[in-house]
Amino acid sequence: MLQKLVLTQFRNYARLTWAPDALVTVFYGQNGAGKTNLLEALSLLSPGRGLRGAPLPQMARFGADGWGVAAIIHDQHGARDVGVGYNAAMPGRRQVQLDGQSVKSQADLAGLFPVIWLTPQMDRLFSEGAGGRRRFFDRLVFSNNPLHARELAAHDTAVQHRNRLLAERPDESAWLSAVEDSIARHAVAVTAERLALIDAIHLQSPSDPIFPLPEIALSCAIGDALLDRPALEVEDGLRARLLASRVQDREARVTRIGAHRADYAIRDRVTGRSAQISSSGQQKTLLVGIILSHAAIVAAHHGAPPALLLDEPLVHLDDPHRHALLQALEAMQAPVMMSGTDVEDFKGLSAAASRICVRDNALHS
Repeated sequence: MLQKLVLTQFRNYARLTWAPDALVTVFYGQNGAGKTNLLEALSLLSPGRGLRGAPLPQMARFGADGWGVAAIIHDQHGARDVGVGYNAAMPGRRQVQLDGQSVKSQADLAGLFPVIWLTPQMDRLFSEGAGGRRRFFDRLVFSNNPLHARELAAHDTAVQHRNRLLAERPDESAWLSAVEDSIARHAVAVTAERLALIDAIHLQSPSDPIFPLPEIALSCAIGDALLDRPALEVEDGLRARLLASRVQDREARVTRIGAHRADYAIRDRVTGRSAQISSSGQQKTLLVGIILSHAAIVAAHHGAPPALLLDEPLVHLDDPHRHALLQALEAMQAPVMMSGTDVEDFKGLSAAASRICVRDNALHS
């Protein structure tokens, strides 16, 4: 649970302190007031580049040479002090502190503040490239299994290393074999977790019948192999394929085998309609169904639901779906922070929800 948030020179905020007084909070105000900036700051308390994926320098307030996001989070160990930030004197590095001590990797934040987010940009998830779909589903895996972040980072680093070796030192056979061994091990681990997430979603019942649960298929040769072969056997097969493809991959300047080549196919479980050809409203209901289902999975696994950061979540939803979503969010008993331009859009929430106007770089109750 988030107890306190402090922003320093972050986006449009020179200094801001906020202590939540309700499980569900609505930030409302005009476009450009800084509502999404608040959600972005909260997303940075978990591993990764946040809900915008922006470069670190861009998050600093105009004229500032750095920024900071600090929070007090209450977990099973009590109150924890968390701080993330950036200083132009140390370019390219995101500074992370936990309980007053600097930590080497942002992966140390994994599991401390499990969070899922939904942004308007994600409405295009089903019609754009495979990379966006992988990032979306991997974020869901992170919030349930923090170790997935380390496996994925290790896999992607090994792939980059192999590409450099093939380009610059292709005769280093032993070195390449070691890197390919790493790719194979991490690719199988990453793919196994992706398959486990799909299975867990398929076992869920809809939080609300109005939000359909999708049928999800992982389009990946590694995933296909894991369905009927032991993991070690799949790893051996990957190593052999990587070895055999060195010449072709050097010419193409890419590694064409690995977890980074996976994609997802999503369709409505009831109608069989592909998400790719569905309307904007239908795609949004599928996306919300996935988010609500996954929050229930995390709650069952960890004993508490993740925090939900929902940027303009009511866009593309009709009135019945808007009402159903707001009711479902309150029923989850999860920390929910969401944004919108008109507070009247959230009238379906109970009086227990907090409504905060964002105006003039400040919060007004």
